[in-house]
Amino acid sequence: MDAKTVIYLFRHGETDWNTQGRRQGHLDSPLTQRGRLQAEENAMRLRRHLSLDGEIAVFASPLGRARHTALIMVKDLGLSEESIIFEPRLKECSFGIWEGLTTSEIKARYPQEWHARSEDKWTVPAPSGESYADVHARVSEWYEEVSLAKINLVVCHGLTSRVFRGIHADLSRHQVFALKEPQDGFFELHNQTEVFIE
Repeated sequence: MDAKTVIYLFRHGETDWNTQGRRQGHLDSPLTQRGRLQAEENAMRLRRHLSLDGEIAVFASPLGRARHTALIMVKDLGLSEESIIFEPRLKECSFGIWEGLTTSEIKARYPQEWHARSEDKWTVPAPSGESYADVHARVSEWYEEVSLAKINLVVCHGLTSRVFRGIHADLSRHQVFALKEPQDGFFELHNQTEVFIE
């Protein structure tokens, strides 16, 4: 990434399943009222943080919750909805047959699979799902191939965001696991550093 390039990385707003502690993965649930407000407030934070003059690229996961968040934000920022590039490689990690379930439900129904993944989250996926390594591979591919503008807005997901930031800053697996997944605020990524804007 060019030294002058800046990425502003956002997680989608809160969803119904977020409030219930359910894994979403490639399934979806709608943004809550709070989630829509988070998207609006993050757009306002960005406006306060920098001038939006000049070339701005907007990338988003095509999953509904990220798509809705991106659409709210570009409207509030005065950007065109058509400017959003929906990128499948920015999707959340697939949790396979665990999608829609809470942690307690997964532990009760799939104890052996839960234990195996808990022992090695990086390489062991949920049944019929993806591992951290799988997400790392597809996000890395996008990161290396994409043509970025000077200012870039990226709207994605919790686990994907952590992997993305790990790629940007060349973090270890354990450092990636320890990263936060906020929905109030966003990250400024520049020259292998990150700053949280709240």
